[in-house]
Amino acid sequence: MNILITHGYSDSNKGDLAITLACYEYVRSKYPNAKITLHSTFRNKNKAEFQYHNRFMSNYNIEIKQGILPTPYSSDDKSVFYDLLAVYRLLKETIQLKLTLFVPLLGKLLGGKQYKAVQDVKSADLILIKGGQFIYNEEEDLRGNLFLWRTLQPIKTAFQLNKKVIIFGQSFGGFASEKSEKVAAKYLNYCSRIYAREKVSYAFLEKHNLAHKAETIPDLAFYLKKKVNNTPSVSLPSNEKYMGVTMVNWHFPESKNPKQAKINYIKSIVSACIHAKQNHGLSPLFIPQVTVRHHGKSDNDIIHETIALLKQQNIVSHFYEKDLSVFEMMDLYKGCEFLIGTRLHSCILAANVATPILPIRYQGFKTQGIVKELNQENLLLDIHNLSEKELIDNIDNIMNNKKNIKEQLEKRTTSFIHEFDEIDFDTIK
Repeated sequence: MNILITHGYSDSNKGDLAITLACYEYVRSKYPNAKITLHSTFRNKNKAEFQYHNRFMSNYNIEIKQGILPTPYSSDDKSVFYDLLAVYRLLKETIQLKLTLFVPLLGKLLGGKQYKAVQDVKSADLILIKGGQFIYNEEEDLRGNLFLWRTLQPIKTAFQLNKKVIIFGQSFGGFASEKSEKVAAKYLNYCSRIYAREKVSYAFLEKHNLAHKAETIPDLAFYLKKKVNNTPSVSLPSNEKYMGVTMVNWHFPESKNPKQAKINYIKSIVSACIHAKQNHGLSPLFIPQVTVRHHGKSDNDIIHETIALLKQQNIVSHFYEKDLSVFEMMDLYKGCEFLIGTRLHSCILAANVATPILPIRYQGFKTQGIVKELNQENLLLDIHNLSEKELIDNIDNIMNNKKNIKEQLEKRTTSFIHEFDEIDFDTIK
């Protein structure tokens, strides 16, 4: 059996890595003898760079290739020039894709990597659109429109080749207009089955008359709980007690004053770290969840800024900079008393090992939906109007109720595994 997983991203984004790995592990458990191929959204122009983006997934029994219409951008820089260059690349590869689909002989001669990607689709018995949140268009500028259209093309290509296509744990939106919603819904209708990862996305499917082929499941990263090895694989910096922290180098688009909102975010984290140290004896342990740079920015930048401010307050903090696998990250979170998590999948990985979470929502609705499924919505805060008092109160709440919270997380995440085990792709037509 040949199984194709699409929309692979970078292993430097540990959330995406967790989803991709969980998708692979799930498929491998159901079809142990299958040939599994992963199509990446990155261009395989620079082999060393392509391999780096797949440095963890390449350790598994999976073939990783450039997918249908990969990102046309060769730079994170925003400018009219780079946008036009991206349009040229996308136009060229779209023509190659069309030639491959409709004039196979010409496609074989002129189709380049698009021809090879289509052959993977043709040979696949099952195509899984991996989970996450990449079907959206929040701004409807040139880049946003191209992104949405390009992202949806693997679905259409598989449909044109009469393949079974399953979206496996996806959030849909946000969308800047009804127009973008309808574009997404049109392509989603090509799928055989759609698994939404929270109820807001399921409501979107209901709105566009797609509920008959949809249901909700937990975020795929929860499946990794089933694969956790209880043998410690990483060591904490010392014998201290730790509060884990993940941060996002965010641009605060929902705030009236983005610059001030960012200052407030950093200040609130600093105050929380001081409080945790002085009142609970916890040292802050910063754990980068996304190290790949996006538009020249990285989470590491804001972490370094926060650590510098803590140093001014004589608070010693630790920055775990080692490039970790997903299972190593879970082991690290397991060693923390709790986690302040702005990155959603840091909260999911921590929950997998029953480490209490203090989630901070920064974008869209994915965090709210998943935190609600964990029954932890009373601890959820919002990055755009974060207050030091709320953050500190939630820390005290967690420390006073840690045993109960750990039991809740263990119970909920175990129930998620049962939900995954009940899925049967073979019954889907």
